[in-house]
Amino acid sequence: MSHAPGKSNKVLRKPATAAGKTKTAKTNVSSTTLTETVAAWEDDPETAVSLMVPTPDLSMIPLAFSFPAGGPSPAVYAQGTPEFRYWATAAALRRSADYWAKRVPLAQWQGGPSLSVVLDNGFDLDANYNRAALNFFHGPGVTGTVFTGESPDVSCHEVGHAVLDAFKPELWGVASQEIAAFHESFGDISALMSAIQIPSLRIAVLAATGGDLYTTSRLSRLAEQLGSALRAQDPALAEADCLRSAVNSFNYQDPMTLPSAAPMSQLSSNPHSFSRIFTGAFFEILGVSLAAKAANPEAPTEAELLAVADDLAGFFVQGVKWSWPIVTNWYAQVAANMVIAAQADPTYSSITKGVFVGRSILSLQAASSLPMMAKAKSLTTAAKSATVEQGPLPMVGLPGSLYGIDGSLFVEAAAEPREFVVTSAGFTGEPDVPSNGTAVAKAFVDDLFMRGQIDYGAVVDPKHRLVRNHKTKTHALVKVDGGVRLERRLFNCGLCARGVNHQRGMRG
Repeated sequence: MSHAPGKSNKVLRKPATAAGKTKTAKTNVSSTTLTETVAAWEDDPETAVSLMVPTPDLSMIPLAFSFPAGGPSPAVYAQGTPEFRYWATAAALRRSADYWAKRVPLAQWQGGPSLSVVLDNGFDLDANYNRAALNFFHGPGVTGTVFTGESPDVSCHEVGHAVLDAFKPELWGVASQEIAAFHESFGDISALMSAIQIPSLRIAVLAATGGDLYTTSRLSRLAEQLGSALRAQDPALAEADCLRSAVNSFNYQDPMTLPSAAPMSQLSSNPHSFSRIFTGAFFEILGVSLAAKAANPEAPTEAELLAVADDLAGFFVQGVKWSWPIVTNWYAQVAANMVIAAQADPTYSSITKGVFVGRSILSLQAASSLPMMAKAKSLTTAAKSATVEQGPLPMVGLPGSLYGIDGSLFVEAAAEPREFVVTSAGFTGEPDVPSNGTAVAKAFVDDLFMRGQIDYGAVVDPKHRLVRNHKTKTHALVKVDGGVRLERRLFNCGLCARGVNHQRGMRG
């Protein structure tokens, strides 16, 4: 942790209200004794609901974390202190990693048995995962400084990136707007499902929504505090009440037909914007399934919510596992395989299929073909095949002259041969013809250059570069024979939604 414990590390017997907040923090206390607990946030600092949790074991395998040496001893610290943030972040990361470790067949993180955590990597309203570490930052908020790692929504989102990367590493570098957006959606789903593991939050959300889960709530509103901080700088950078909401009305559109950037009230090809299509569908499936499975649909219990969420998580993981080869129109691939994974339960299967068709993620024709596809693709064989290590994705060369590059620009493309053809739907409801991998790759690369997210290094002459003062560079150019190669550096949380640099005094 970048803040050394000092005078602010006084141990309190109960959490205090965070500095600068106007709300009184409510505390849900567990049955464990004080010496075995630390204080954390229930969901997001802006809601000001804290709770006591057992001291997290950061070394627990298979998904261990490595925090900076010299951190504070486990105790209940005052909110707003570095010590509180340390253990609040640790508790959220441990809860999320433990959740996925039970559901995803992982032996370790993509980079090894332990994943480093940098609690404060500098001034920025951002967070990222770069295969070596989870990096969090601090920046200006509405009522004081925002520390991005303090929010479980943000920290559990970043864990989602790391889990998917360990589970499906071939998605890391592929040049596809839709696949990058799926990575972001997996992160948001990670935040949702990690939050559902807290009994007090399940009870509070069901009470606040009257049992209708697919309604805006503390659960559906992701990263409220960071959303407020961004809206204070530019209202277009976040949704009205949070950073991104899992309750939305976005339907699938080919990202190649969308603008590169747009206010968050609209849809764009930006992965963080486009991710909301799949996240919204997932949360809608959860809400409809809860009503269908509850003994009393008008008053589902918190235990029923946990059980249905666990079932849906199983279908989701299987859907990702069986989605191979890596091809364009990725949302349809995962959606189809989720429906197949749920086929043993007609209620879940019908709901999953209905929501995906309703949001145009699956076309009617694709949905009708799924029984045949399931029969042809033995689930036992698919599961076995999906565990085989996949080779490198096809490389395609784009004309480097378009980007001021000598030679070709080589990128990994979603251009493997298709096993089955399942597609999303267009505006008319007819199946969309998936674009080829090269066209999708070019659209993805064009967006990166337009947003200023590429580090040119020493590859491109300065006079040919595009500069937008975008601090976060998600990709870099690396010199190779015949031209340069595009390599992904990191997935960031998307707070710089329109190329805004949050360094002091700078705007992109």
